[in-house]
Amino acid sequence: MALSESAKKGRSAASAAAFFCGTGAVLSLLTLNIPLAIIGFWAANGVKKGNFAARNIGVLLRIADIPFMLIIWFAVKTAGAPELLNTIIIAVMAVAALIDIIALIVLMNKNLKQYLREMSGTESGRDK
Repeated sequence: MALSESAKKGRSAASAAAFFCGTGAVLSLLTLNIPLAIIGFWAANGVKKGNFAARNIGVLLRIADIPFMLIIWFAVKTAGAPELLNTIIIAVMAVAALIDIIALIVLMNKNLKQYLREMSGTESGRDK
C-alpha cells in the first residue's frame, strides 16, 4: 500500500494523537471516570491504527473532558476543601486542559485526516 506524501506525514501525527489521547485517558482514570478512560484508550489505539471513527470519538472525548473537569473543581470548591487542595486541583486541571487542547490540535491536523482517509479506504476495499 502506497501512501501519499501528506498521509506519510499524517502517520507521525497519528502517533502523537494516540499519545495525547492515551494521556487524556490516564488523566480520566485519576478522576475515577472509568467509562471515559476505557473509551479514551480505545480511541488512542484506533487512531494509531488509522481508524477515522476513533479520531472522531477522540475529539468528542477531549471536548467533553473540559466541562467534566470544571464540575469536579466546582464540587471540590463548594465542599469547603482546604486552599492547598484547591490550588493543587487547579494546577492539575490546567495541565489536563493543556493536554486536551494539544490533543484537539493534533487530531484536527489535515495530514492526519488524509492518513485516516487513506487507511479507511484500504480497509473497506475501496482502494482496489
